[in-house]
Amino acid sequence: MPREPLSKEEIEKSRSIYGKNELKDKRKRSFFRCYLSNLNDPIIKVLIVALIINIMVMLPKINYLESAGIALSILISTLVSTICEYSSENAFEKLKDSGQNKLSIVKRHGDVAEIPTSEIVVGDVIILESGTKIPADCILIEGEIKLDESALTGESCEVEKYACQDKDKSNIEAIITSSLRENKAKELVLPTKNMLYSGSTAIGGYGEALVVAVGESTFLGKEAGALRESTRPSPLKNRLSQLARLISRLGYIAAGVIAFAYLFNIFVIDSGFNWGEVLNKLRDVKFLLSHLIKALTLAVSITVVAVPEGLPMMITVVLSSNMKKMTRDNVLVRKMVGIETSGNINLLFTDKTGTITEGKLKVKGIINANGKHLSLNDIRKNVKIKENLTLCAYFCTNSSKQGAKIVGSDSVDRALLEYLPFTKPRVTVIEKIPFDSAKKYSAVSIKNENSTIGIFKGAPEIIICSASHYIDENGDTRELSSEKVRELLSHQTELSKRGNRVIAVAIKQGGELTPKRTTFLCFVSLKDKIRKEAPNAIKEVSLAGVGVVMITGDSHQTAESIAKEAGIISSETKRHLVLDAEALHKMSDDELTNLLPSLAVVSRALPSDKSRLVKLAQKCGYIVGMTGDGVNDASSLKSADVGFSMGTGTDVAKEASDIVIKDNNFASIVKSILYGRTIFASIRKFVIFQLIMNLSAVGISLIGPFIGVDSPVTITQMLWVNIIMDTLGALAFACEPPLKEYMRAKPIPREEKILSREMIYQIISVATYILILCVWFLKSDTGAMILSNGTEKYMLSAFFGLFIFVGVLVCFTARTKRLNILKGLYKNKAFLPIMIGVMLVQISFIYFGGEALRTVPLTIKDLVSVILISFTVVIFDTIRKVLVRIFSLSQKRVKSKNKFERKMTNVK
Repeated sequence: MPREPLSKEEIEKSRSIYGKNELKDKRKRSFFRCYLSNLNDPIIKVLIVALIINIMVMLPKINYLESAGIALSILISTLVSTICEYSSENAFEKLKDSGQNKLSIVKRHGDVAEIPTSEIVVGDVIILESGTKIPADCILIEGEIKLDESALTGESCEVEKYACQDKDKSNIEAIITSSLRENKAKELVLPTKNMLYSGSTAIGGYGEALVVAVGESTFLGKEAGALRESTRPSPLKNRLSQLARLISRLGYIAAGVIAFAYLFNIFVIDSGFNWGEVLNKLRDVKFLLSHLIKALTLAVSITVVAVPEGLPMMITVVLSSNMKKMTRDNVLVRKMVGIETSGNINLLFTDKTGTITEGKLKVKGIINANGKHLSLNDIRKNVKIKENLTLCAYFCTNSSKQGAKIVGSDSVDRALLEYLPFTKPRVTVIEKIPFDSAKKYSAVSIKNENSTIGIFKGAPEIIICSASHYIDENGDTRELSSEKVRELLSHQTELSKRGNRVIAVAIKQGGELTPKRTTFLCFVSLKDKIRKEAPNAIKEVSLAGVGVVMITGDSHQTAESIAKEAGIISSETKRHLVLDAEALHKMSDDELTNLLPSLAVVSRALPSDKSRLVKLAQKCGYIVGMTGDGVNDASSLKSADVGFSMGTGTDVAKEASDIVIKDNNFASIVKSILYGRTIFASIRKFVIFQLIMNLSAVGISLIGPFIGVDSPVTITQMLWVNIIMDTLGALAFACEPPLKEYMRAKPIPREEKILSREMIYQIISVATYILILCVWFLKSDTGAMILSNGTEKYMLSAFFGLFIFVGVLVCFTARTKRLNILKGLYKNKAFLPIMIGVMLVQISFIYFGGEALRTVPLTIKDLVSVILISFTVVIFDTIRKVLVRIFSLSQKRVKSKNKFERKMTNVK
């Protein structure tokens, strides 16, 4: 490529060869495609199959109301889910900073032009200055640039880049020119030390850079592309799939049994067990076919009743309503299923800076060689410390004061400048060495009126061990003995143990920038304060059975101190182990897996450590949460069951995450867990209610023919039952509030099904009682005596009311494990109005339903009697709850006794 800017023709050629400067968005789908994707829900699939069977088998006498009810349920639940995901994605798009609409300054058509970042091509020369966000991967060809690469590497230190050699520049330009001429991309050999990567930010200097990679080909693009790999299904999806299979099997079995019962009743019982008459009926083809079709129709109706149409709608409504609440609490949910999964987390890997801490370093003290903390007045009196520390703050730094504002990427430099109130000295900077993680120090050579001096700032173990002298309290220079070195290192260790970040400052006469035979000046102790709400939040999470592991770049001692102060290391959490990255790397996967239950902190961690920990924890059966904010965190965020990105984090991290914590606060993660548990609890409550009523409806339809009642509930009445059980029940349970008691429970293991053993006992026992109550009401003499009218139609009208009223009261008993079924009811503002509405509509159906609903008006006395009989289900469930509590307490006593006996045996 010539040194001249690209021509119009070359720009188009470059774009066609190397592509656009845009990252592909895998989520950019049409509304319709998103809707089709939501039809893939396991319960929705069961509903679709039921709808198809209902239409195909029951033609031409199809029950349009039943079919319309199922179709409407499918339509509404998937539509609401799609709308919610779209609105959440729109909120996310507003939150993230994609950078594609930003402008960049480039050399174009023989002039300097400002163009959208997305229009940059390979071969462009971009002009960089302080504050410019690097729009593509490029190589610096002119000038010097200081970069903040923390978004890519996780390192907060400043990086300096210098222009490449003319030889390298010429080679790269020649290859790009050749590729444009031949219309074919060619591989570039790039000098990494001169590379500027997309996503980093220029924070100082000026330069020109040649673009060598755009869009998907950049380092940032490749990282984003790697995130498109599929992740394992969420626990909720697995559980719903299991529930769908179970419901399908039970529905088919119930349909088969009821069809058989109907045919047995028609052909055997009605024939008085006269096998000759049975054979005659079987020979009558017209009679046989008509009843086979009726049996099949009844089987399909039962299958449809057994399928919980309201479950997907309920899940959608509860997820979407909680998404809105969470947004108000600074939690933006990007993937709806991520809310529920967050409630099941049992291991959380979390960042320290900005999440547990405030994310702002402040100087806690200046400490002299004798370990004394110096006040600002003390510093003023010690001229040597004052003058040299001021020079260090203003010149051995990557930050600067602009009026009252302090700017710069390095938090240590900013904190030191902010702390010292002294005026900037008038001196000349001769040479400067920026901080390097390998050297662990920065240095500057300064010339003033009288002399030249070198100033060093960095890791205490490097600065102290290179020093030959130190400055005492009086400002005198003394020789540094080996004993004094040990004393200084002991001071540094003590400060680190208190959670402080410690740097050392030294000076050297003559200005030579090699850290040998320097004079130790002082320590600077800094601390990033723990958020005031963090310890309580961590305690709450730990009590909820979630293990918290802090991953940080801090030293071992600092990380351990902060973890103790935040409550991550405590007797309550039973976590105490602090590992540094070096120790971690030496361990095998099996060794590290065994340590996971006691692991509390990983210090000096690398991004690859996060991914390894996530994968190992998942192999052990943990449901893993991970927090992160940088490009280097994206892989672990994607791999985790729930990825929490920070609101101030990079776009790639947000793209990889399930939930964005807008205020970077650990307490907001706690809210996510609480909402997740609330959602799962609500789903379980609704499933209990649904299956109790479904089993009752199927059971009475099965028993009815055997007790002389062919249709205890008509198909039209069954539709109303379905509306209560599905649509209205879904809305009532979807509004259940988040209760603090959920945070006192243990996380639910990934392999645990939605239907627990306790739930199955509850469903079977309550459904059995309802079935017994229904049979008693329909066939016992006592049941008939209660009503003032003994006609069949009157009795069946009363029974219709009884079944609906029982269903309403089961809603109350299913929503809480407490004996007081009204406890906390005021927090669910939708529940009571829905239940009252159902009661009023049912009463109006009894009085005005007529032939359509097979009802006749009841007397007020009989209506009250029916309601009172229905209320016995509450009494039964209260007794059941008391018995369950007594059994649980006895089990706990037995376990406690056995544990005590084992302990005493060990003592002996």
